[in-house]
Amino acid sequence: MANGFVAGAVVALAVLPAAAAIGPPAELAPVLRPSAAEQPAVALSEAGVNIFECRPRADAPGGYAWTFIAPDATLYDGNRSVARRTSPNLWESTEDRTSVSGFARAARNAGGDSLPWALYRAVPVGDSGLFAGVSSIQRVNTRGGVAPLTGCAADNAGAEQRVAFTADYYFYRPNGG
Repeated sequence: MANGFVAGAVVALAVLPAAAAIGPPAELAPVLRPSAAEQPAVALSEAGVNIFECRPRADAPGGYAWTFIAPDATLYDGNRSVARRTSPNLWESTEDRTSVSGFARAARNAGGDSLPWALYRAVPVGDSGLFAGVSSIQRVNTRGGVAPLTGCAADNAGAEQRVAFTADYYFYRPNGG
């Protein structure tokens, strides 16, 4: 009887689907691809706002422009909130104490009022958890998030604008990591 149970369990395990590997996004410019020594480990979607403030322009006396202050965004694994971004280029897990900073390596215009697609060099903090071991970060499929082109002048200096955006992020780790 024990042998029949073990054999049945082995057959049942053999027909279960394997955990789906995360594939990299398709149709990327070569400059936006991480090295071949890295593989996507985590894919998250992000939704939030970029906060801008109307400030004097340093390069144009008497001119004003919307200046980026910070993001206020949540990252999701499906419908589950797993991370926040409230500082530029810093992703913080809400489930463990890991975080990762990103330093831009390359970017490509996404067109219109969308944030550029980007590839970042990553510096993780934490030995285990969501962002542990992350070596590169890729931002793709962006919608919205860029500074308004109008509405900033001396009479509303200091005003704040919140611009909604969404993006997809791929967090890479070294192969075998």
